[in-house]
Amino acid sequence: MKILFVLLVMLSLSGCELLKPLKSEPSEVVDIMTSKYCESAETIERFSDYCELDTWADKLILASTISWPERSELIDALGQDPQSILEKVLLSQGEDTPYRNRLRAQKWIEELQTMTDKSMTQVLDILIFQPSQQLLEMESAITILSKVNGRQEKTITAQEIQIAEKNKEIEDQRKQVEQLLDIEASMVNQNRIDNK
Repeated sequence: MKILFVLLVMLSLSGCELLKPLKSEPSEVVDIMTSKYCESAETIERFSDYCELDTWADKLILASTISWPERSELIDALGQDPQSILEKVLLSQGEDTPYRNRLRAQKWIEELQTMTDKSMTQVLDILIFQPSQQLLEMESAITILSKVNGRQEKTITAQEIQIAEKNKEIEDQRKQVEQLLDIEASMVNQNRIDNK
C-alpha cells in the first residue's frame, strides 16, 4: 500500500514538479523518475507498455481493489514471457498476498532483473523488491516469534502440569504419613491400655 500511495502522489504531481531536483545536484531517484524504464529496443519489445509508470500504477491500483483469490487466478492465467512475469509481480503486491506468493514474486523480480535495462532494474528494486522484502522479513520475524511463544506456552503448560502432579504426589504422601502416624498413635494407646 505504501507503494501505491507513493505512485498516486507521483501521478498527482505535475510533470514540472516531478522533474525538479530537491538539491542542486540531481539525485539517483530523480534520475530514475526522469528516465524511461526501458532504454534498449530489446527491453522495449519485451515490456511494451510496462516501460511507462502509468501501466505500473494501473496494475498496482487494480491489485489493491481485488482480493487475493481473484489475483491468484489472474496470475495463474498469465504466461511466462517477461511482460507476463512483470504483471504477475505487480499483481502479487497486495496487502493480502500470502507469504509464499510474495516470496515467489521476489524470485520473479530477480529473474526479470536479468532481462531488463538498468533503469527498469532500479525501478523494480526500489518500488517493488525492497518494500516487499521488508514485509517478508517482518512476516518471518512475526512467524518465528509466534513459534517461540507457542513453544514457551507449551513448556509453561507442561511445567504447570508437572507442578500440579508433584503437589498431588506430595499431598498423597502427606496423607499416607498422617495415616501411619494415626496407626502408630492408636497402637501406642492400645499398648498403654494393655500394659495397665
